[in-house]
Amino acid sequence: MKKFMIGLLFIILLSTTLSANAETVVLKANSYDKLENAYFDYHNIHVLSNQEGNFFWWTGTEFIKCSLLDTKFTKSDDLIEWSDIDMSDDARMKISRQYSANIKHYGDKYIVYDEIFNPSIIIDKMERTHGPIIMPIYILDENFNLLCEVQLDNPLTDFEYVDGVYYIETQEYTKLGPQKYESKNNIYYSYDAIDWQIDNERSSMPQSNGRNSLVFQGELVNFNASDYRFEVKDMFIEKNKSDLIKVVQERPITCYYKAKGDIYVEMQSDNSNTFRISRDGVYSVDIAIPEYSGNISGSEYVNSCNLWKDKLVLWTRKRLVEYDMADIEDVLNEKCPSDTPYIEFNGNILGFDVPPVIEDGSTLVPMRFLFEQMGADVEWDGKTQTATATIDNKAVTFSIDNVNARINNKPAKMDVPARLVNGKTMVPLRFLSENMGYDVDWDADSRTAIIKDI
Repeated sequence: MKKFMIGLLFIILLSTTLSANAETVVLKANSYDKLENAYFDYHNIHVLSNQEGNFFWWTGTEFIKCSLLDTKFTKSDDLIEWSDIDMSDDARMKISRQYSANIKHYGDKYIVYDEIFNPSIIIDKMERTHGPIIMPIYILDENFNLLCEVQLDNPLTDFEYVDGVYYIETQEYTKLGPQKYESKNNIYYSYDAIDWQIDNERSSMPQSNGRNSLVFQGELVNFNASDYRFEVKDMFIEKNKSDLIKVVQERPITCYYKAKGDIYVEMQSDNSNTFRISRDGVYSVDIAIPEYSGNISGSEYVNSCNLWKDKLVLWTRKRLVEYDMADIEDVLNEKCPSDTPYIEFNGNILGFDVPPVIEDGSTLVPMRFLFEQMGADVEWDGKTQTATATIDNKAVTFSIDNVNARINNKPAKMDVPARLVNGKTMVPLRFLSENMGYDVDWDADSRTAIIKDI
């Protein structure tokens, strides 16, 4: 690790002026409204229906659909040409009976599992005891021959394949009182998807997009009458099982956060206007969800998200909303370039609302959130566009587009002037750190600026 050199690298802190929010990006999106007979007509495929239509999956290597009328399985690479899958009657019937079946091609096997992400469904089934809540996992070889069944003790809530290892998450619930439950995660792992061991070192599932791995810790929350959801409290970047670096977000993550291909997708269960995409779980971009124009009444919220080959598809009770992954990649390349630096403070990576940017050789990052982490007070004068940050007995005052500043009311000069970009105030970190009792180291390997006490 080497020190910042004067004139070589400046980190600039981007702080929120008043209540400015992150930019929301509008992308081209296609909507497939639910029809009268309760299915979605997706590229001429009747997806999901009570009476007719198809179960429909993207396995990671091909599309598979299963007719609800005759449980016939077919596959396709392009949604146009379909070929029959030679599958035993026993395997066909078992898969089609799953409550919410998912099929993934992980490693050299197809994994069929019944994932119940919504805890309200599990708790309701526990209370009312209507229908099975623990379905087996079916393991098939690449020729769709059934190899084995894995029976779980508790409902499966997640299945992941990370760095050649299969992971299962199950959750058990203990009733503590009326409408109050305690949940416990159990994590299992396998190298062949057949022999499974409990992972005593993990309490949460890893999520990986091939770039990094994330781990989430949360709790079960009763948020509306008898409705429950898991709310994320902490997120970590995982280097290995015992080496976790906490990510502190300016806008906390609360609900759904999943790896979809080489990106992460975050959705709020009570937000049908936007969702967030990220490459690393640290910096993200808000994407607009187009307004619903159909004739189905009632509220709309995003239930889940699927990656269907080169399309990202959001599910609501009224429609499917489809985005082109190429457009999403373009947005991330523009808003969150792969060389974006990270900022570490008190051992935590800071997930700023607006990602750091590099301008004329200087690195720009958000300020207000960092000052809050430091415990500093920030005042903003909109008329003069002047900010004052105070911590202990130190006060730094600076104005937009002006290299002149004041330290404890004494004149000083910054190497780079403060800026206002997209409603955010920007000031050099070296100047800030030197005058507020901090120093900054630069770790070139991880592209991380590490803020330390002097």
